[in-house]
Amino acid sequence: MSQPGGSEELVLASDFGVLDRVDELAVRYGQLAGFDDGPLMEIAIAVVEAVTNAIVHGNKCDASKTVKMRIEWEPGLFGLTVHDEGEGFDLACVMDPTDPERCMETSGRGIYIMRQVMDTMDYEMGEGSGTTLRLTKALKPV
Repeated sequence: MSQPGGSEELVLASDFGVLDRVDELAVRYGQLAGFDDGPLMEIAIAVVEAVTNAIVHGNKCDASKTVKMRIEWEPGLFGLTVHDEGEGFDLACVMDPTDPERCMETSGRGIYIMRQVMDTMDYEMGEGSGTTLRLTKALKPV
């Protein structure tokens, strides 16, 4: 019998202390969606990257701002929505971390990683209303 779907919404502090919980939730709900260890780790990495980007780049580590996170799952599908209170950014200006001149940088790979491990990645930015990121991953047929 398949597990029914569901969702969980959280309001997170703009603090790196939330990342362990975010990782645990990604794994738990990825398991409920039916993913095994390999894809589960990819999902968890992408979720942690998304929340880290919201804290660092969106909210600028401002403790007065929050990150809203919604995880949705159903058999064979995992979805994540992350919303920050930042000013947004131009996705076209994000540097390519595979550029040989950037290979030794210690940051700047989050968007690249999310694109590589998730099936879809969509941003929505509004003037003064923060940035919303949506990620999905579907279970692949064997």
